[in-house]
Amino acid sequence: MTVFTEQQHRDALIRRRIKFVVEKGAMARLFKGSSNSALQEELFRCIKPAELSRIQTHDEYDAWLISTIESPCWEPYSRNSLDDDRWAYFAKVINIVVYEIVANRELFSEADWQRLRPFLHIPVDMTVTDHLSRLEPTFPGVWVLKGMTKDQYMCAQDAARRLGREHGVPPIWFEAAWSA
Repeated sequence: MTVFTEQQHRDALIRRRIKFVVEKGAMARLFKGSSNSALQEELFRCIKPAELSRIQTHDEYDAWLISTIESPCWEPYSRNSLDDDRWAYFAKVINIVVYEIVANRELFSEADWQRLRPFLHIPVDMTVTDHLSRLEPTFPGVWVLKGMTKDQYMCAQDAARRLGREHGVPPIWFEAAWSA
């Protein structure tokens, strides 16, 4: 019988969150068939809680996230072309996985969660942007994800942050539109 170390337990928690997100039916079909396990390993390799816990500012978080999304490592998992999928599907899965990991109290302290929560980006999709468009008619809704550009992505994030400030909530809370 194997007794797991604390690091093995932490790695298992991370892998479980990644598996939960990537294997959802709606999410799994966004990526190249039969690449699911390899995509999960790539996400595990790229998203390190220790790196995230060192982030202190909004700008640091954006720089980390943008460099992760812009990595060429996603090419083997792209169903279409990486240009079509990067800011749509890869940004979405990375954002959801990061949220799942950072919100886990075995992986992040309450203080780290409170510091990082306002930095998190919303996973851009039609459900969330429709909700935000109803809150603010000028919100730059995204109705087709495939082919989304970095500018469109960042415009949606900036608008979500402004809307969050106006309502006194972290932008990631708008992801709750999926439960509404």
